[in-house]
Amino acid sequence: MESNGFLYVASLNPIFISAARYSAISLKDHWPEAHITLFTHEDWIEEDDKKIFDRICTGTPRHVRAKLWALDKTPYELTCYIDCDTQVHNEDIKYIFEQHDPEANISMSRARAYAASIDAKFPGGELIDHCGLFLYDNKPKTLNFMKEWWNQYRLQTTASEWAKFDKELYPNYLQPWDMFSFWWLQNNTEHKIKRSYFPDPDARWNFIYTYDIKELMGKSCVISHRPVPR
Repeated sequence: MESNGFLYVASLNPIFISAARYSAISLKDHWPEAHITLFTHEDWIEEDDKKIFDRICTGTPRHVRAKLWALDKTPYELTCYIDCDTQVHNEDIKYIFEQHDPEANISMSRARAYAASIDAKFPGGELIDHCGLFLYDNKPKTLNFMKEWWNQYRLQTTASEWAKFDKELYPNYLQPWDMFSFWWLQNNTEHKIKRSYFPDPDARWNFIYTYDIKELMGKSCVISHRPVPR
């Protein structure tokens, strides 16, 4: 088992395997020694993928949140989960694992409410964690959280389970978001794990295309994040 590595998950729409290749190549361009694992579908794999990814795992469900299914199956002691629709821009990527707080189970960047596609604040709470890129360890409690995140999301998106949520506290627009599943586990269950944020400027490690450039605080952007057309 390698100590550190990156994990991509491409499922449901073929655009994601193309995006994963593009992102992983940009990563390798700036850090050739990086370890990268891909979870995807067997019929999507091309011969050249073996030159990009160190491991390719199949059996991935064709699901909009297949990433949640894959998280607990990481082969690394410390994993950087990274969305497919990202690009690595410079050699500082080799320092990303140093952004993890060893006292925490998961480290991530803060979500910016002004840049969100939904209202981050709702009567029952606020979505404050960006779940498109994060570092997490392989301790049993952490991996169990990842399993529960997958389970919680699937429950949340069924009509019968969602009907149990108090809609005055949790409006219907939250139902399809894995960020809400993460928030729920952290705030309403015994599965909570210790979370920390990347040191400022945390946005340089996950710079969303709708962010103000001031979020970088004069530093270079290491990873940018822009949804692919689909």
